Formats: sequence, structure tokens, C-alpha cells
Amino acid sequence: MFNTRQIEAFRAVMQAGTVTAAAERLRISQPAVSRLIALLEARSRLKLFVRRQQRLHPTPEAVAFYREVERSFIGLEKLERAAANISNLVTGTLRIVSLPSLGLGFVPHVIRDFKRRHPEISITLQTRSSNTVLDWTASSNFDFGLIGATVDLPQVHAEEFAAPAGICIVPESHRLANARRITPRDLVDEEFISLDPVDPNRVRIDEVFRQAGIRRRMTIETPYGAAVCAMVCDGLGVSIVSPFTADDFTRLGMKVIPFTPTIPFPTLLIWSKQQPLSKIAQTFIGFLKEQRDGRLDAYAAAASS
Repeated sequence: MFNTRQIEAFRAVMQAGTVTAAAERLRISQPAVSRLIALLEARSRLKLFVRRQQRLHPTPEAVAFYREVERSFIGLEKLERAAANISNLVTGTLRIVSLPSLGLGFVPHVIRDFKRRHPEISITLQTRSSNTVLDWTASSNFDFGLIGATVDLPQVHAEEFAAPAGICIVPESHRLANARRITPRDLVDEEFISLDPVDPNRVRIDEVFRQAGIRRRMTIETPYGAAVCAMVCDGLGVSIVSPFTADDFTRLGMKVIPFTPTIPFPTLLIWSKQQPLSKIAQTFIGFLKEQRDGRLDAYAAAASS
């Protein structure tokens, strides 16, 4: 088997034209280049150069051998460029799966900003229930996922992503549309659009109203916060949702009002224990957290005003 250094010396002489220039290119001595060429000739059993007028001239065998060497090096250079492109986020893929409250509005906005800096990265975004997000992420089908908080996560790494306080949403024409803050008592007998009964956020909301002794009229249920917001915009009732969910509906006929007492809407960032986060995923998560912090600061400022 040929020694890589011998091939590099041969290639350098063919390209530079002299042993002196080849030695400078390889940053080794001229005798070292000559020795490597001699070893390659012995190994290949080819006469690669003849010396005329103090210069090495390639033989026809050397020219033929060089063509094959170049094909190999072109392949290696392509691999080097591919590795550099992946490292510098020039190319690559990213697969994200999220619960709808973040995946239908917030995450797409982050993708928009990420693609402005890394336009060649291919991104897949799926929105599913938290249980499906957990299953798909744990099996390494996706780079990372965003789910509602849960306690049983043995298959994945998890960290809290956000836990903003829920806000009350009402139609623009509603009697409470200009309220500065809403409490359970303000919603007595209101048509209340609810999440599914098994949704942890629904459980927390119902408990607040139960403790306050306030009755709502709950005639519409849906598993998705985005659907809740759409129905509030259509005047079908009021609700309490995550501010992340409400953001994209405030221009569509819906008012957002702080709610007391605080009802957190926690979410987790998860990724598989079988596979570390790629550099692309780590960079994108940095974008996510940056925009999350900006949104949370804005929500806090609005709640305190």
C-alpha cells in the first residue's frame, strides 16, 4: 500500500515542476522530497522521473499515474469542502417537531430569521401532540422537539424552554376588550372555549376557576390553542392561552389581556439520548432562545403596564 506522504510528494513535484518548489509547498527539505519519490518508485515499480539538465522530467508512466492520483485527490477535496460546509452551516439538514402552540407561529418566525443567515440549510418542521413529539424525538427521527411539560422523560434529555403566564383572549367587540386585567370573576357565565380535558394547561385553568367558585359556559373544546384563538376571533367566546399562541392572532380581531391569578403554560425542549445535538441544531436552538427571551420580556412588560 502506498504511503500518503509519498503520494503528496509526487503530486507536489508534478504540480510545482521542481523538487525545490515541491519541498517549499510541503514545508519539508529537498532531500526528503527526493527520498519520498524514490520510495514511491520502488513501491510502484514505476520509473516516474528522469533527470535532464538538473531538472526532473515526468515519464509517460508518471503522467498516467498522476491522472489517477488527481482523481483520488479531487474526491478528497470534495469531502474536505463538504466537511467545511457542514461545519460552517453552509449545507445540512434540520428536523424539528413541535407542539402546535409553538410550531404554528413562533417556530416558523425563528426559521425565517435563521434562513436569512443560512439559506442553504434544509429544514423540516412538523407539528404534533406532545406525546407524538416525545415519541418521534426519542427515536431520533427529529433533531429536537418542543413539548408541553411532562414528568416521564427517560428516553430524552429535557430542559425547560419557557413557562409564560397565560393570557385572556376576547373578541375585539367584547365587553372586556378594554380591561387592563381580567380575573375569574370577570368571566362568570361567559362562553369559554376550552382545550381538551386531558391537556395539562386545561387542568390548571379549570382548577383556578374551581377554586374561585366561578362557573363558565364551556360548549366548545379543541386540542389546539391556535383553533381556540381562531374561534375567539370569530366571536364564539373567550379563553386563556399561552401568549406564544396568541401572538399571530392579535391582528385578526382578538384582544389580549393579562389574567390573574398566574397560570403558567410550561414547555420543554427535548432531544434524544441516543444522538447528540448537531451543530446546526445547537445554532438554531440559540436562535429559538434569543427570540423566546425577547418575547418573554415583551409579555412581562405588557403585564406590568
